[in-house]
Amino acid sequence: MFSGIAAPSFQLFYRGVDISGDLDTLTTSINYVDHVHGKADEIDVTVHDKDGRWQGSWKPEHGDTMQLTIFDGLGGILPCGVFEMDEPNTTGSRSGDMMTMRGLAAPITKALRTKRTRGFENQKLRSVIAKVTGDLGLKLEGDIDDLFFKRITQRRERDLEFLKRLAEETGHYFGIRADVAVFTSFKSIDGQNAALQVSRHGSGLIDYDFKFKSTGTFAKGKATYLDQDTAKNTEHSETDDRVKTGDTLRLSGERFENPAHAAARLKSEMHYANRKGFTGTVSMVGTTRLIAGNTVELLGFGKYSGKRLIDSSSHSLDRSGYYSTGELVDAR
Repeated sequence: MFSGIAAPSFQLFYRGVDISGDLDTLTTSINYVDHVHGKADEIDVTVHDKDGRWQGSWKPEHGDTMQLTIFDGLGGILPCGVFEMDEPNTTGSRSGDMMTMRGLAAPITKALRTKRTRGFENQKLRSVIAKVTGDLGLKLEGDIDDLFFKRITQRRERDLEFLKRLAEETGHYFGIRADVAVFTSFKSIDGQNAALQVSRHGSGLIDYDFKFKSTGTFAKGKATYLDQDTAKNTEHSETDDRVKTGDTLRLSGERFENPAHAAARLKSEMHYANRKGFTGTVSMVGTTRLIAGNTVELLGFGKYSGKRLIDSSSHSLDRSGYYSTGELVDAR
């Protein structure tokens, strides 16, 4: 359908019906954005509404579902997932009417909007995560560290807020894709082999922007806390040898059950800060391998070369072709 270097195409199911053929000549753009942590994946589909169907019998309603798959024309397939309609928007001018359909991977259900207060006692972290995601009707995937808690409390938090906080306090990433909740350790993502090599002189690279920073990074971390097992004030320290000029992260007044919990919290907060010691953007001719959660190997960029994590990505199809952009952070 679209012209371009890789002859890309797409398949879109709307309300369970494949409407790709109906949209073939009407679609002006498709955009898909995915994230490693803390945000729902999203899509935008913009079409010409020449006959008014999108304001009439095909008018999108909240709760409608869309399922998108992108084909790069070179054998690569990107199953973007199932999205729930969030913000249908119709516009018009002398040149015609347009409809933009925006969808989110995390459905905006009553359960996800509701704030809860509840406690979980004498359970491993995986059991707590499995209970919360199971209540939401989500499947659970991921490598979850073997941490045991005497008590974890959800205090007037929405379930997704609670899961995101637990991830950030224990050394994990959290996200939702379709009906799957991914709660997984840093090492399971950052430690992967590179899915893609990006070369300074490669034909697929369009442009790039990389930077290093030391502000807001931490070479050391120190937690001063009341150990709930011993009822004694305790200190625990961690270091990150890859950070040479960072500050010291200090946690005080926290309540940890034991040193393992203090270590997990320090390592997690240092990780989230230090991964931003390198940030960058690469724009490429469309590739289905440039997706959030994959790592890339940068080649030929001098000291900016190395393995980086795709923190988020966007994939755009329009009349000029298929293009991918990756937001990069340090893979640690």
